[in-house]
Amino acid sequence: MHKEKVSLLVQYGAALLAAPVFSLLYVGFFQQKTEDLYWLLDDPESFFFLVLLYPVVEELTFRGVIQEYIAKKTVYRNLFLRLSVANLLTSLLFVLMHFVHHEPVWALLVIFPSLLFGYFKERFEIVTPSIILHMFYNLTFFSFAGN
Repeated sequence: MHKEKVSLLVQYGAALLAAPVFSLLYVGFFQQKTEDLYWLLDDPESFFFLVLLYPVVEELTFRGVIQEYIAKKTVYRNLFLRLSVANLLTSLLFVLMHFVHHEPVWALLVIFPSLLFGYFKERFEIVTPSIILHMFYNLTFFSFAGN
């Protein structure tokens, strides 16, 4: 396996491992208690929407359509930490969308996973890894923080 592919897979693994860390930090700083970790398993409808449907719809929309569109309209540049202009602008829109249904602190903190989702969409050149990552982030977040 080529060295760059191995590096990318290691980065992806680290991003997966970061999901519970982000979730626990959020709960530790901004919530009084964690939910029953298994509540999602007892609520199949919430599991379907929060862990399966929303990540697919959001990633296809934000990474598959919006980020692709911006990337085609801008010159590709790595800005900070190999983040593109398209990823940064898409992530800002992603954060703004989360202000609609979530508290401001939570919506602002969405910037970090959003940048990761966009980064891996660009590196793998397909949206599937971003969808999987987003599903895992939602699974860990909603398991710890609740609905």
